[in-house]
Amino acid sequence: MNTVFRNPITCLLLFFSIQFVNAQNITLNKVEPPNWWIGMENTELQLLVYGENISETKPMITYDGVTINSVTKLESNNYLFINLTISNTTKEGLFDIIFTSNTGKELVYKYDLESKKERNNNNLTVDASDVMYLITPDRFSNGDTSNDSTEDTLEKANRSNQDGRHGGDIKGIINHLDYIQNLGVTTLWLNPFLENDQPKYSYHGYGISDFYKTDSRFGNNSDFNNLVDLSHQRGMKVIMDQVFNHCGSGHWWMNDLPSRNWLNQWDAYTQSNFTNIAASDPHVSKSDYNLFTRGWFDTNLPDLNLENSFLATYMIQNSIWWIEYSNLDGIRMDTYPYPDKKVMGKWIQIINTEYPNFYIVAETWESKASSLSYWNSTGAKNDGYISPVNSVCDYPLYYSMLNAFGEENNIYKIYETLAEDFVYGDAFNNKIFNGNHDVGRLFTLLNNDIEKLKLSMAFTLTTRGIPQLYYGDELLFDGNKPDGQLRKDFPGGWKSDKRNAFTENGRTAEENDTYNYISTILNWRKNAVEIHIGKLTHYQPVNDIYIYFRHTETENTMVIINNGKKGVKGYNLKRYEDSLVGYSSGVDIITNTHFTSFKSIDLKANTALIIKLKK
Repeated sequence: MNTVFRNPITCLLLFFSIQFVNAQNITLNKVEPPNWWIGMENTELQLLVYGENISETKPMITYDGVTINSVTKLESNNYLFINLTISNTTKEGLFDIIFTSNTGKELVYKYDLESKKERNNNNLTVDASDVMYLITPDRFSNGDTSNDSTEDTLEKANRSNQDGRHGGDIKGIINHLDYIQNLGVTTLWLNPFLENDQPKYSYHGYGISDFYKTDSRFGNNSDFNNLVDLSHQRGMKVIMDQVFNHCGSGHWWMNDLPSRNWLNQWDAYTQSNFTNIAASDPHVSKSDYNLFTRGWFDTNLPDLNLENSFLATYMIQNSIWWIEYSNLDGIRMDTYPYPDKKVMGKWIQIINTEYPNFYIVAETWESKASSLSYWNSTGAKNDGYISPVNSVCDYPLYYSMLNAFGEENNIYKIYETLAEDFVYGDAFNNKIFNGNHDVGRLFTLLNNDIEKLKLSMAFTLTTRGIPQLYYGDELLFDGNKPDGQLRKDFPGGWKSDKRNAFTENGRTAEENDTYNYISTILNWRKNAVEIHIGKLTHYQPVNDIYIYFRHTETENTMVIINNGKKGVKGYNLKRYEDSLVGYSSGVDIITNTHFTSFKSIDLKANTALIIKLKK
């Protein structure tokens, strides 16, 4: 779920009105996408052209292999939409798009065509062998103090304001790739880094004001590409956080919309009901459905209308542009159920055509597996909708973990939730997590209990699915709502910090113990094939003890979670003998304790064992 603005400014539809002007001055301000590639499966390309009275011109291209199919004017005189065909035999290079007015005035845009990069789509996809590390860039590390406040953006840095800009940037992430890699994660996911030119509360990144530009307070597009390249050199992957549901009120097109239906507009400001199940409810009323899909997140987050085919194409092409431009490994799509679901399905299909096996995870904030499965299941639903999504955010499992390791202390909730995996198309491709940027810090929600946090980590990193951790949870970060409290600065990310938690010497004993615990599991997990592709066999918890196995034909790991407050001496393992057949010994990968018999086992209170079995 995306974060909304507090202290919203007044929303006036007049502010978003379309400007109609007489054809006098003619300018050319933007062409988007700003460049493109030869060799795409889809040879069609839509150009959005923006400039004063640009619709009064006639575009012309004379370049072998590039053909103008149609030119469309919408309601504003300041836009043209040019549909091109780019032949796969077209040569790389710059070509002129010449815009000629009725008076003979010419404006020229030089458009760059390059060849599509070769990539091994099978190797680049994100899967259960990976673990994501989610970073809020503004709060991780300030690597370049010169861009803390920039002339081209409104909000300036103020680290004393928990809701303000603190100065973290892409360079700061690059500076700490060693820390990230040594932790043992394999994949970076950044909250949106694109420009958010809002007067306040813009640090989180979800109020995008330019879909093709890195926020100058984070760096520039080349800096992001450098982060991707350096990550790839380390064998790590990068996921981009994208948003189709809304933009920021500071977006450059907001004072001059191409057409009235570019946004979902209402007679007065109307907020979404935020009821995800409205998208899948077979009995939903039209008004509830419209309120969910067309209502605004906040006055500062205008709701995009993807039923407008020009906007839908614009957004889909933007995704393709970033994949190709930055060599991305995956996309996390924010608020996936909110926009038009047919367009979202089309987006996934187009991405998969261009980049087979490309990883896309849909943010789907559903507390019940039955509702979540609408987005990740096979076959048509009762409304005829077929979802192409194959990875969803597993909130049902997240909530079950809080029930298991929090105050309720009911580990049966995990067993019960996993038992409903039959509703999914592929539950093993669900993104699982025990924390993110929208919920309270794990340590806080588990009552500052380090043992329970460790149990949560052991489970998250060994059960089915693709794990994701939130930065700082490995160091016992605490905090809850408001958002600024749970998105804390990483100690040592700023030169003025009193300690540097990126280093062992800069951490407390408890922080180092927790870091080492998680890092041990993560680095073992990299080569644990049974965790990546193995089946899950679990046994109903009894007396707070939950045991499950991850296994292939040749590899087997037994996970024992004692969620109880008391240890157990000589816990009988006969009940699990079906899963232990052929295995006579093993080693706990956390403590390196060796076992030579599996008749019984001693269990400490609130402790997990991850035992790699041996024949």
